[in-house]
Amino acid sequence: MQPPGTFHTIAGLRTHVVVDGEGPPLLFLAALGGNWFDFDQVTEILSDRWTVIRYDRPGYGLSDSLPAGQIPSIADEVDRIDAVLDALGITEPVLLAGHSLASLYAEAYARSRPDRVAGVIMLDGSYVMLPLQLVPPSWSNGLAHLAARFIKALRLPRSAGVRGHAIATRPGPPGGFTKTQRLWIAEVYGGSRYPRALLVEQAAFGVLNSQLIGLRRTHPLSTPALVVSALPARRTPVHVFWNWKQQRFARLLGAEYRPLSPARHFFVVQQPTLAAELIDDFGAYLAVRG
Repeated sequence: MQPPGTFHTIAGLRTHVVVDGEGPPLLFLAALGGNWFDFDQVTEILSDRWTVIRYDRPGYGLSDSLPAGQIPSIADEVDRIDAVLDALGITEPVLLAGHSLASLYAEAYARSRPDRVAGVIMLDGSYVMLPLQLVPPSWSNGLAHLAARFIKALRLPRSAGVRGHAIATRPGPPGGFTKTQRLWIAEVYGGSRYPRALLVEQAAFGVLNSQLIGLRRTHPLSTPALVVSALPARRTPVHVFWNWKQQRFARLLGAEYRPLSPARHFFVVQQPTLAAELIDDFGAYLAVRG
């Protein structure tokens, strides 16, 4: 099947980029383990008024993997976003929407390149109050590669990865995933590159947080920001804690705060209309603000 989008060589890696629609540029940054197709439904809703940009980080989707031993970093991802926008000829400031772990990259880019950012939305973002790196980064990276080799040696059925995606995004988008999405989900999650990319980025989580904290000390956030949190319907201890934590995140950024309930972590997949409304509302605010 012909892949959507285009491929660009960025930092020596073949990088998959998908662009849809027309209008002001909107760049989605996917969660840990996320791929371009997770945003298909929300992109379809937004593409008549936004230029929606998606790209696969190394090892995800259809992009090349990082070389063995290379540890993901905040600086590298900032450079990658620069290169994606440059390859597309995007000079207008973009609206960044970072989901989960990708909120780290969104914040870092907004702090590092304020002239290229119109605003930033954290979609149930990852805010770590006490970042811990219990083992040296090179060790955790090595363990991630070792675990990936072990998973590959198990020769699990291709359906195992597909099932994992279904569990993470359950109940999925309204009407379910399309036939095309199901084909690409099987292709990506049934391959051997994906587990390695997931484990390598997860292993770097502490490093990424520490690097971002360092950036916060030297680069103030000058662009408008919105923190969106996904909360369960019932007022459980998890609900109360996550709401409190995300409010702290908003205060740290000087951002507006918008709790969503009922909603799950992958509400961008499960409630694409709601996610699109959030983006449109924030875009309208940015337009008025000038």
